[in-house]
Amino acid sequence: MDAHGSSQLGSAAASSERRIAELTILYEVSCALQKTVDEEKALRIILAGVTAGRGLGFNRAFVLLADSNEEWLEGRLAVGPASPEDAARIWREMREKHQTLEELLNSIDHSMDQEDFDINEIAFRLRIRLSDRENVLLKVMHSHQACLAHDGWIGYLGSRIEKQFLEILGTGSFALAPLYLADRDLGLLLADNAITKVPIELANLRTLQIFAQAASAAIENTRLYEELAAKVILREKTNLTLRESQDHLLRSVRLSTIGKMAALLAHEIRTPLVSIGGFARKMLRSTPLEDPRREEMQIIVSEVTHLERLVDEVLSFSRIAHPEYKPVDIASLIQSVIIALQDEIEKNAVKPIIDIESSLPLVEVDESQLRQALLNLVTNALDAMTGGGTLTIKACRDGSCIEIALSDTGIGICPENWDRLFSPFFTTKVTGTGLGLAVVSQVIHNHRGSLRFDSIPNRGTTFYIRLALHQEDAPVAPVPANVETSQETRI
Repeated sequence: MDAHGSSQLGSAAASSERRIAELTILYEVSCALQKTVDEEKALRIILAGVTAGRGLGFNRAFVLLADSNEEWLEGRLAVGPASPEDAARIWREMREKHQTLEELLNSIDHSMDQEDFDINEIAFRLRIRLSDRENVLLKVMHSHQACLAHDGWIGYLGSRIEKQFLEILGTGSFALAPLYLADRDLGLLLADNAITKVPIELANLRTLQIFAQAASAAIENTRLYEELAAKVILREKTNLTLRESQDHLLRSVRLSTIGKMAALLAHEIRTPLVSIGGFARKMLRSTPLEDPRREEMQIIVSEVTHLERLVDEVLSFSRIAHPEYKPVDIASLIQSVIIALQDEIEKNAVKPIIDIESSLPLVEVDESQLRQALLNLVTNALDAMTGGGTLTIKACRDGSCIEIALSDTGIGICPENWDRLFSPFFTTKVTGTGLGLAVVSQVIHNHRGSLRFDSIPNRGTTFYIRLALHQEDAPVAPVPANVETSQETRI
């Protein structure tokens, strides 16, 4: 074989080796890209493949993408040294840490942000307004054709690159590959040898274009994944809201039915009960103290009183309607509740503490309904402190709202009962209808307020009522208080 034939054979072999190397690099980068759905990590993998010594071997690589408002094409990420000193250090560390390109690509994560801080400072300053149709770099992006820039010129377009862009980049010679999918322009992949000054060959440009196509697909895939994930989260939230609405609707229907039945039964029971109570009390008053039947009469009167109280609770629950708002002095309302229950407070040896913020403004509420809610809360607190304790009621302004906190030092609420606390007919008492807190919940819900509580077993419970000072400041679409309720334990 003559010298010319040997030369051709050697050239063909070198070309084949280069082609195999390029395919190997592309394969390893593609494998690494398949392992991530994170856009930034995907970009890092692409840039690592472009700059690694075992990859394409460019000194630096930059990705420029359109911003979220599609007003600017701006530097999103860069990899490489910012100076010759950085280059020597980075390339030395790369050789020591990673034996193969695959090892390098698999090691990429967000912890590398600090390592590329200086080069990314350059990248973030690269900006081109997308509306600038005369910008030569945008023309390259729209052309979907990779090209080389020499001394600030794009030869095939016969146009010079903007001076400010070249000053920021620090070189006028680099390779450009558009990032696009179908007719969608995504940005530019820019690579240079600004440190070593090694000329960029056309073979490297062709390979860069292949990398740009892989990068375009990776960018689109990660964005589609993010959009899908966002839609899944939105759908889950929508489904949750729908389920909560359905649950509330079913609960409302059930409560309406129960309320009607309870009201009917209460009315039917109340009439004969009033007669029985009246005759029993009359007979008790006319029975001499020494009469042995007096004790039996007292038991009858006590039981009738108990039944009357239960009937009143059922009727109060069934009568809760849309509130009729008017300005109310909360301090006076709280005082009236304490006065109404003064006998029970003294009987249980409870010390009441009232702490009302001075100059508290009037609040637009249904006075009758809110009084009933507070009466129920205070009664519950007294029932929890049969051995004595302290009842503290505070009220203060918080912006456009008022918050009422009612605390006791009683037995507290067991955590297993928290979820059912405001459910109608749920009670842990030996006697009672379980409607007291249900009434409170419904009243606060009707006022478009919020209700929550803190409780520590054997240490006490605090209920918090939050109401808007003016109804126009209340939430437009309230959530039922018993659904919205949060529970916290404090130590």
